[in-house]
Amino acid sequence: MSQRVYLRRCAHAGLVRLRSHQARFTLAKAVIVNRIDTSAGSQFDLMRRFLLLSLIAICLASAVSAALMSRFLTHRLLQRDAELTRDFVQNIVKIELGRGYSLEQPGASKALVEFLKHVAAMPDVARANVYGKDSTLLWSSEHGLGQGRKYGDNPELAEALKGHLEIESGEVGVEATAKAEHLNLGKSHMRFVEMYIPMRDAGTNAVIGVVEVYRIPSALSQAIEAGTVWTWMISAGVGIFLYLVLFWIVRRADQLIRSQQEQLIESETTGALGEMAAAVAHGIRNPLSSIRSSAELWHDAPGAVGGEAADDIIAEVQRIEQWIRELLTYSQLPDYRTEVVKLQPLIAQCIAGFAREAERRRVTIDVSLPDECLEIRGNAPLLMQVLNNLICNALEAMPPQGGAIAIATHSNGRHREVGIEIGDTGSGIAPEDLGRICQPFFTTKTKGLGVGLTLVRRTVKRFGGRVHIESAWGKGTVITLYLLTV
Repeated sequence: MSQRVYLRRCAHAGLVRLRSHQARFTLAKAVIVNRIDTSAGSQFDLMRRFLLLSLIAICLASAVSAALMSRFLTHRLLQRDAELTRDFVQNIVKIELGRGYSLEQPGASKALVEFLKHVAAMPDVARANVYGKDSTLLWSSEHGLGQGRKYGDNPELAEALKGHLEIESGEVGVEATAKAEHLNLGKSHMRFVEMYIPMRDAGTNAVIGVVEVYRIPSALSQAIEAGTVWTWMISAGVGIFLYLVLFWIVRRADQLIRSQQEQLIESETTGALGEMAAAVAHGIRNPLSSIRSSAELWHDAPGAVGGEAADDIIAEVQRIEQWIRELLTYSQLPDYRTEVVKLQPLIAQCIAGFAREAERRRVTIDVSLPDECLEIRGNAPLLMQVLNNLICNALEAMPPQGGAIAIATHSNGRHREVGIEIGDTGSGIAPEDLGRICQPFFTTKTKGLGVGLTLVRRTVKRFGGRVHIESAWGKGTVITLYLLTV
């Protein structure tokens, strides 16, 4: 067998093996990407559910508590006012009627009339009625009601005859609380308070009748309305304060959960990548050198036929080797120990490494750095790898006719950070891809692996910094690294 035929067969066998490993690598990459997307898509949207459910719960709790407190306040004010009126009426009974008085005894009407005149003269009293022990109306300050008349079923009167102080309130003219004895009580929709006060004998303390007093207490009504308004305002304020506090707590918790979830996804991805990278390195790296050597010998052999196939093999080998290096870099945990790094020499060294490639692509690199030497906290080799990734991406995004890359720095003393801005005039990033551009294995390049920007973000975050990306489709991209100063 001739050397040419041997090399051709070796190159063909190597190409087949490369295609096979490339298919396996693509399948493994798809599995990992699917795991990342599934984990990201299954995140529990804590903030959205909290905003809805907590708002409903706090509004209901505030409304119910305000209603209960308003009702309690109104009842207590009316109860206290009725108790004072009862004590006053009972004192009048002792003074005017004396001991052993009976509403049914002969000659009692004169003393009763004097007693009722004092009761009717009380502040805010609109009407006063007196009932006997058989629920008969004996006397009223409203002549139209008539004496000796009973007004149907009256449970409050029945309880008062048993010795209990009964209170009822409402608005004049409202059908739900209207009674027959409410005739000519006052203006419509005025608040009234109806009190059934037991009349007790001064000696035996036995109930001898009931005084029914209708009051229209304007001052008390205003106090109740003001108290109700303040109760609702305080309940609303407490609800808003509670909602804001809970919102802040849940927001911090949501950020912590998302951060831990991202770290967990990154840890799982890194572990899977480590296993895959080890398998790829073990299965491909060793025969890569022999395949490339065979392809180069084939390409350089005198009178070689199929030079394009040899170039294809060499290009595929370089591509696989680059993928393996990126995989091993991504899966390994680098040394994140920080040190003081001078920014200007670091940027100059990175630009010098891409000078020949930029010239070949007809790309100009404009640098704008301050005169004073900026010092940041980081790790020089890792930061150089970050800058190399960004400059390489900017070069690859340029159109065939060339373009420009602008590198500038600016210092923010307020936040103690330095911004490194790398902008290009390339193709830019589509709006629908901008949110996913830093996800592992997501790439818009035809021959990219999709871990470059992920490495950039992970490295910068480990040093306490952040990455900001702005891009316009068809106009270019600007990536700013914010790193902490010394």
